[in-house]
Amino acid sequence: MPKRIRQDEDIYIAPNILGRYINGRYIAIDEKNDNQELNPNDIDDKIIIYERQVKGWFLDRATKLIKGRYTGFVILMICMSYLEGVEQYRQGQSSNGDSNNTFRRALDRIYPNQFDDNDLRSLYRETRVGLFHDGMVRGNVIINNGFPSSLSFENGDIKISPKKLLDDIKEDFNRYIQELRNTDNTELRNNFNNMYILI
Repeated sequence: MPKRIRQDEDIYIAPNILGRYINGRYIAIDEKNDNQELNPNDIDDKIIIYERQVKGWFLDRATKLIKGRYTGFVILMICMSYLEGVEQYRQGQSSNGDSNNTFRRALDRIYPNQFDDNDLRSLYRETRVGLFHDGMVRGNVIINNGFPSSLSFENGDIKISPKKLLDDIKEDFNRYIQELRNTDNTELRNNFNNMYILI
């Protein structure tokens, strides 16, 4: 869920976007664009904030880590958190109590008909649950940026190229932002607008 603007203190709700409560109004100040005022209730301004949030705090950071050594698990963690998060906005409902299905829907959308349900369940359990509940992927996961594809499932092992997976996720996010900006996509925009609450 997004960072919420508070009445009692200013808070950054995205990189260089300061949320403020002034004279009974919630506003967002885009410091990167001449302190332009953004309306946290306007869907198009929400899209600006959301894009800056996801790219600036997560995807851009992961991209900078690619060239470093021993960064694959951090990149993978960012990728795993993206999947469930973006899918909630696409569907217009929280994944609370349905995390596994939400995660798998996102992967099936990004990689249509490439993996079977058992593979995606295994990926969820071994990566997402492992990283966020155990602090490390589980034993069947092997990461290497040299793998020829983003994800593959071989003899019980899950082979992941964090770099290729991140590239796929960045492409997916850019496509989602374009779809959100298209006013003809009423249902998609409504789903996002109802879930992305800043105040």
